[in-house]
Amino acid sequence: MNCQWKDAAACLKIFKAIQHTNPMVNLDFTEHGIHIMSMDTSKTSLVKLVLSKDYFESYTCPQTTTIGVYTETLCNVLQKIKKNQLSWKATDNALTIVCHTADQKTEFSLRAIDIEEDALDIPELQDDVAVTMHPATVKDITDKLLMGKTDVHININNQNMELTSESTEFGKITHTEPIAGERVRLDAFRNGVAIALSFNAIRSMFIFSTCGENECFLGFSNSMPSRLKVVISRSSSLSLYVAPKIIDDD
Repeated sequence: MNCQWKDAAACLKIFKAIQHTNPMVNLDFTEHGIHIMSMDTSKTSLVKLVLSKDYFESYTCPQTTTIGVYTETLCNVLQKIKKNQLSWKATDNALTIVCHTADQKTEFSLRAIDIEEDALDIPELQDDVAVTMHPATVKDITDKLLMGKTDVHININNQNMELTSESTEFGKITHTEPIAGERVRLDAFRNGVAIALSFNAIRSMFIFSTCGENECFLGFSNSMPSRLKVVISRSSSLSLYVAPKIIDDD
């Protein structure tokens, strides 16, 4: 596999987000592009990355290859690239990251690690509520709620969504917004939602939302994982699936 990235900064942003949830991942290189499907160590969230070949300046992969990498190591290398030209070369046992600038070239060859992962398949989810927001809106809402440093309770009816974070240390944060208002486009409504997502899940949504400049799709369900899909380009996306927390009725 050989590819040249259009934007080294965008590459770093994507893998910094994945590093937040997954310390190691398998990178799948196919003729169609780069793919990741990986659960975090707590088994409460799942990351799905799809970068189609047309996302790159150039991309060729005559043979399917899977390489396991430590995401922290990968991000440390990508931080050295800055605004220089970035290309990757993958073999069965290494991922080589190449930095080009003028007549200079630096190569970082990362030894592949063996990651045993079960084959994952995401079933078709039936969201109780599905909405679309601009990434800046997702970032704005989650940024405010994160100040409480605790779980976030999400209640959505056919008119509004209310998100609440309450802690002994901080107090209470409540954000209310219409689900078909100026900033939120309603895509589907089947049932009202009353769930709780962990502080880490909300923080992950905040970080993942910074990876796109187009739109973000969010799906909420009472009985299935909630999801955030960040549109990176026409056929490329970064998705996060998070399991709801069990709400104690006592």
